[in-house]
Amino acid sequence: MLQELLKKFKKLVLLCNSYGIPLPLVRDPKLGTGSVSLTLVFISSIMVILGLVGKWSGRLGVIDINNALEFFYASSFLYFGRNWRTGASSTESKEEGESSKVEKVDNPDETPPK
Repeated sequence: MLQELLKKFKKLVLLCNSYGIPLPLVRDPKLGTGSVSLTLVFISSIMVILGLVGKWSGRLGVIDINNALEFFYASSFLYFGRNWRTGASSTESKEEGESSKVEKVDNPDETPPK
């Protein structure tokens, strides 16, 4: 009985690993792809808002505001830390020999002198 249940569980895990489980993710505005870390920030923001409303109303004490804020802090650090590490243009690939120098221009309408 237990061996049969274990075989079914392994079969289910193999099936999920081969096809994957699609999850609805929030799209990153810079990259245009789904982002797990931004989804966590979105969920934690909603939890903080619900916790604040519950604390103010006195009737909805379901969400502890301290835990919701800690989850929000951790999610935010994960998202912004990932952005700082990879940079804003992580999907664009630079060709070899292309310079990464950025020239400062006072007026964005004018082209820099060469």
